[in-house]
Amino acid sequence: MLALVVLLYLISSIGHLYVMLTGRKKLFNFVLVCLISGFVVHGILLASAFSLSEDKGMGVWFSGISWVILLFYLLLYAKYKEIAFGGFAVPVAFVIEGYASTFPGLLGGGSSEIEGYLLKGHAYLAVLGMAAFFLLMFTSVMYIIQSSQLKSRRPGAWLHRLPALNVLDDLGHKILYFGFAFLTFSLLLGSMWARSKHGTFWSLDPFSLIRTWPLGLTWLAYGLLLICRITRSWKGMRSAIFSMFCFVCVILSLLSHF
Repeated sequence: MLALVVLLYLISSIGHLYVMLTGRKKLFNFVLVCLISGFVVHGILLASAFSLSEDKGMGVWFSGISWVILLFYLLLYAKYKEIAFGGFAVPVAFVIEGYASTFPGLLGGGSSEIEGYLLKGHAYLAVLGMAAFFLLMFTSVMYIIQSSQLKSRRPGAWLHRLPALNVLDDLGHKILYFGFAFLTFSLLLGSMWARSKHGTFWSLDPFSLIRTWPLGLTWLAYGLLLICRITRSWKGMRSAIFSMFCFVCVILSLLSHF
Protein backbone atom coordinates (compact mmCIF):
# COMPACT_ATOMS: atom_id res chain seq x y z
CA MET A 1 0.00 0.00 0.00
CA LEU A 2 2.87 2.36 0.77
CA ALA A 3 4.33 1.75 -2.69
CA LEU A 4 0.94 2.63 -4.20
CA VAL A 5 0.93 5.94 -2.33
CA VAL A 6 4.40 6.80 -3.63
CA LEU A 7 3.32 5.88 -7.19
CA LEU A 8 0.18 8.04 -7.04
CA TYR A 9 2.17 10.97 -5.66
CA LEU A 10 4.72 10.49 -8.44
CA ILE A 11 2.03 10.72 -11.13
CA SER A 12 0.52 13.74 -9.39
CA SER A 13 3.90 15.48 -9.18
CA ILE A 14 4.62 15.09 -12.90
CA GLY A 15 1.08 16.21 -13.76
CA HIS A 16 1.14 19.29 -11.52
CA LEU A 17 4.53 20.39 -12.84
CA TYR A 18 3.30 19.99 -16.41
CA VAL A 19 0.17 22.06 -15.79
CA MET A 20 2.14 24.75 -13.96
CA LEU A 21 4.77 25.06 -16.72
CA THR A 22 2.45 24.81 -19.74
CA GLY A 23 -0.90 26.06 -18.44
CA ARG A 24 -2.68 23.11 -20.12
CA LYS A 25 -5.27 21.44 -17.90
CA LYS A 26 -6.66 18.67 -20.14
CA LEU A 27 -5.54 15.80 -17.90
CA PHE A 28 -5.66 17.67 -14.60
CA ASN A 29 -8.82 15.91 -13.41
CA PHE A 30 -7.01 12.57 -13.71
CA VAL A 31 -3.99 14.00 -11.88
CA LEU A 32 -6.24 15.32 -9.11
CA VAL A 33 -7.97 11.94 -8.74
CA CYS A 34 -4.56 10.26 -8.39
CA LEU A 35 -3.54 12.79 -5.75
CA ILE A 36 -6.74 12.47 -3.72
CA SER A 37 -6.63 8.65 -3.95
CA GLY A 38 -3.05 8.58 -2.68
CA PHE A 39 -3.93 11.13 0.01
CA VAL A 40 -6.82 8.99 1.30
CA VAL A 41 -4.80 5.76 1.35
CA HIS A 42 -1.91 7.63 2.96
CA GLY A 43 -4.23 8.99 5.64
CA ILE A 44 -5.57 5.52 6.42
CA LEU A 45 -2.03 4.16 6.80
CA LEU A 46 -1.05 7.03 9.09
CA ALA A 47 -4.20 6.68 11.18
CA SER A 48 -3.50 2.98 11.71
CA ALA A 49 0.14 3.71 12.58
CA PHE A 50 -0.65 6.46 15.11
CA SER A 51 -3.40 4.38 16.71
CA LEU A 52 -0.78 1.90 17.92
CA SER A 53 1.28 2.48 21.06
CA GLU A 54 4.53 1.23 19.53
CA ASP A 55 7.49 3.48 18.74
CA LYS A 56 6.64 5.29 15.52
CA GLY A 57 10.12 5.85 14.11
CA MET A 58 11.32 8.74 11.96
CA GLY A 59 9.69 7.38 8.82
CA VAL A 60 6.18 7.72 10.23
CA TRP A 61 6.77 11.31 11.37
CA PHE A 62 8.22 12.35 8.00
CA SER A 63 5.29 10.63 6.32
CA GLY A 64 2.96 12.69 8.47
CA ILE A 65 4.68 15.90 7.34
CA SER A 66 4.11 14.89 3.72
CA TRP A 67 0.42 14.23 4.38
CA VAL A 68 -0.10 17.58 6.13
CA ILE A 69 1.54 19.46 3.23
CA LEU A 70 -0.94 17.85 0.84
CA LEU A 71 -3.82 18.56 3.22
CA PHE A 72 -3.01 22.29 3.13
CA TYR A 73 -2.71 22.23 -0.68
CA LEU A 74 -6.02 20.42 -1.17
CA LEU A 75 -7.77 22.87 1.16
CA LEU A 76 -6.30 25.81 -0.76
CA TYR A 77 -7.29 24.26 -4.07
CA ALA A 78 -10.85 23.62 -2.86
CA LYS A 79 -11.19 27.31 -1.94
CA TYR A 80 -9.22 29.11 -4.69
CA LYS A 81 -8.86 26.51 -7.51
CA GLU A 82 -5.21 27.54 -7.75
CA ILE A 83 -2.86 24.92 -9.19
CA ALA A 84 0.45 26.82 -9.02
CA PHE A 85 0.92 26.06 -5.33
CA GLY A 86 0.52 22.36 -6.12
CA GLY A 87 3.43 22.59 -8.55
CA PHE A 88 5.62 23.09 -5.50
CA ALA A 89 3.69 21.31 -2.73
CA VAL A 90 3.00 17.99 -4.48
CA PRO A 91 6.59 17.26 -5.64
CA VAL A 92 7.90 18.22 -2.18
CA ALA A 93 5.36 15.91 -0.54
CA PHE A 94 6.34 13.13 -2.95
CA VAL A 95 10.04 13.52 -2.12
CA ILE A 96 9.41 13.54 1.64
CA GLU A 97 7.09 10.54 1.44
CA GLY A 98 9.46 8.67 -0.87
CA TYR A 99 12.37 9.04 1.53
CA ALA A 100 10.09 8.35 4.49
CA SER A 101 9.22 4.99 2.92
CA THR A 102 12.89 3.98 3.17
CA PHE A 103 12.87 4.20 6.98
CA PRO A 104 11.82 1.08 8.89
CA GLY A 105 8.63 1.68 10.81
CA LEU A 106 4.98 0.88 11.30
CA LEU A 107 4.12 1.77 7.70
CA GLY A 108 6.25 -1.03 6.35
CA GLY A 109 8.99 1.26 5.07
CA GLY A 110 12.50 -0.04 4.51
CA SER A 111 11.28 -3.55 3.62
CA SER A 112 12.58 -5.59 0.69
CA GLU A 113 9.21 -5.11 -1.02
CA ILE A 114 9.57 -1.32 -0.90
CA GLU A 115 13.15 -1.60 -2.13
CA GLY A 116 11.94 -3.67 -5.08
CA TYR A 117 9.30 -1.13 -6.05
CA LEU A 118 11.74 1.77 -5.76
CA LEU A 119 14.36 0.00 -7.89
CA LYS A 120 11.81 -0.96 -10.55
CA GLY A 121 10.41 2.56 -10.60
CA HIS A 122 13.92 3.96 -11.00
CA ALA A 123 14.63 1.62 -13.92
CA TYR A 124 11.30 2.14 -15.71
CA LEU A 125 11.45 5.93 -15.46
CA ALA A 126 15.07 5.92 -16.64
CA VAL A 127 14.02 3.92 -19.72
CA LEU A 128 11.16 6.35 -20.41
CA GLY A 129 13.50 9.32 -20.02
CA MET A 130 16.14 7.87 -22.36
CA ALA A 131 13.47 6.96 -24.92
CA ALA A 132 12.18 10.54 -24.80
CA PHE A 133 15.70 11.88 -25.41
CA PHE A 134 16.06 9.57 -28.43
CA LEU A 135 12.79 10.99 -29.80
CA LEU A 136 14.03 14.52 -29.09
CA MET A 137 17.20 13.77 -31.06
CA PHE A 138 15.13 12.55 -34.02
CA THR A 139 12.96 15.67 -33.81
CA SER A 140 16.05 17.90 -33.72
CA VAL A 141 17.52 16.18 -36.78
CA MET A 142 14.26 16.70 -38.67
CA TYR A 143 14.19 20.36 -37.62
CA ILE A 144 17.72 20.95 -38.90
CA ILE A 145 16.97 19.19 -42.21
CA GLN A 146 13.70 21.05 -42.71
CA SER A 147 15.30 24.39 -41.88
CA SER A 148 18.10 23.82 -44.39
CA GLN A 149 15.54 22.80 -47.01
CA LEU A 150 13.58 26.03 -46.53
CA LYS A 151 16.76 28.08 -46.91
CA SER A 152 17.92 26.17 -49.97
CA ARG A 153 17.28 27.55 -53.44
CA ARG A 154 16.58 24.04 -54.66
CA PRO A 155 14.69 22.26 -51.88
CA GLY A 156 14.32 18.52 -52.22
CA ALA A 157 11.44 16.16 -51.53
CA TRP A 158 12.15 16.33 -47.79
CA LEU A 159 10.50 19.76 -47.68
CA HIS A 160 7.05 18.26 -48.23
CA ARG A 161 7.60 15.07 -46.24
CA LEU A 162 8.69 16.54 -42.92
CA PRO A 163 6.44 18.47 -40.49
CA ALA A 164 6.53 22.26 -40.36
CA LEU A 165 9.19 23.94 -38.22
CA ASN A 166 6.74 25.25 -35.63
CA VAL A 167 5.26 21.76 -35.23
CA LEU A 168 8.70 20.21 -34.74
CA ASP A 169 9.72 22.93 -32.29
CA ASP A 170 6.56 22.51 -30.19
CA LEU A 171 6.88 18.72 -30.26
CA GLY A 172 10.50 18.95 -29.15
CA HIS A 173 9.51 21.16 -26.22
CA LYS A 174 6.91 18.63 -25.00
CA ILE A 175 9.29 15.68 -25.39
CA LEU A 176 12.02 17.58 -23.53
CA TYR A 177 9.72 18.30 -20.59
CA PHE A 178 8.61 14.70 -20.14
CA GLY A 179 12.09 13.29 -20.73
CA PHE A 180 13.58 15.61 -18.10
CA ALA A 181 10.73 14.89 -15.65
CA PHE A 182 11.14 11.12 -16.07
CA LEU A 183 14.92 11.34 -15.57
CA THR A 184 14.56 13.61 -12.52
CA PHE A 185 12.12 11.33 -10.73
CA SER A 186 14.16 8.29 -11.78
CA LEU A 187 17.20 9.75 -10.00
CA LEU A 188 15.07 10.53 -6.94
CA LEU A 189 13.73 6.98 -6.78
CA GLY A 190 17.25 5.64 -7.27
CA SER A 191 18.51 7.64 -4.30
CA MET A 192 15.51 6.46 -2.25
CA TRP A 193 16.38 2.86 -3.09
CA ALA A 194 20.02 3.46 -2.16
CA ARG A 195 18.92 4.95 1.17
CA SER A 196 16.74 1.93 1.91
CA LYS A 197 19.28 -0.66 0.70
CA HIS A 198 22.61 0.78 1.81
CA GLY A 199 21.70 3.53 4.27
CA THR A 200 23.15 6.31 2.08
CA PHE A 201 21.55 8.43 -0.62
CA TRP A 202 24.55 8.23 -2.94
CA SER A 203 27.37 5.70 -3.14
CA LEU A 204 30.90 7.04 -3.59
CA ASP A 205 32.62 3.81 -4.59
CA PRO A 206 34.35 3.99 -8.03
CA PHE A 207 32.06 1.46 -9.75
CA SER A 208 28.89 3.30 -8.73
CA LEU A 209 30.35 6.67 -9.70
CA ILE A 210 31.21 5.38 -13.19
CA ARG A 211 27.55 4.41 -13.63
CA THR A 212 25.96 7.48 -12.06
CA TRP A 213 28.03 10.50 -13.10
CA PRO A 214 26.90 10.33 -16.77
CA LEU A 215 23.27 10.36 -15.56
CA GLY A 216 23.99 13.46 -13.50
CA LEU A 217 25.66 15.09 -16.48
CA THR A 218 22.66 14.20 -18.67
CA TRP A 219 20.32 15.72 -16.09
CA LEU A 220 22.34 18.95 -15.99
CA ALA A 221 22.55 19.24 -19.79
CA TYR A 222 18.85 18.73 -20.46
CA GLY A 223 17.94 20.81 -17.41
CA LEU A 224 19.89 23.73 -18.89
CA LEU A 225 18.12 23.21 -22.20
CA LEU A 226 14.71 23.15 -20.50
CA ILE A 227 15.45 26.36 -18.58
CA CYS A 228 16.50 28.06 -21.81
CA ARG A 229 13.33 26.84 -23.51
CA ILE A 230 11.08 28.04 -20.69
CA THR A 231 12.70 31.49 -20.65
CA ARG A 232 12.32 31.51 -24.46
CA SER A 233 15.93 32.51 -25.00
CA TRP A 234 16.59 29.33 -26.99
CA LYS A 235 14.06 28.16 -29.55
CA GLY A 236 14.19 26.69 -32.99
CA MET A 237 17.65 26.04 -34.39
CA ARG A 238 19.51 26.85 -31.15
CA SER A 239 17.44 24.35 -29.22
CA ALA A 240 17.81 21.69 -31.92
CA ILE A 241 21.59 22.02 -32.11
CA PHE A 242 22.08 22.05 -28.33
CA SER A 243 19.86 18.98 -27.91
CA MET A 244 22.19 17.14 -30.29
CA PHE A 245 25.10 17.91 -27.97
CA CYS A 246 23.01 16.85 -24.96
CA PHE A 247 22.39 13.51 -26.64
CA VAL A 248 26.10 12.72 -26.26
CA CYS A 249 25.44 12.52 -22.50
CA VAL A 250 22.68 9.97 -23.17
CA ILE A 251 25.11 7.78 -25.10
CA LEU A 252 27.65 8.05 -22.25
CA SER A 253 24.96 7.06 -19.74
CA LEU A 254 24.00 3.99 -21.74
CA LEU A 255 27.61 2.94 -22.25
CA SER A 256 28.38 3.33 -18.55
CA HIS A 257 25.50 0.99 -17.66
CA PHE A 258 26.19 -1.69 -20.26
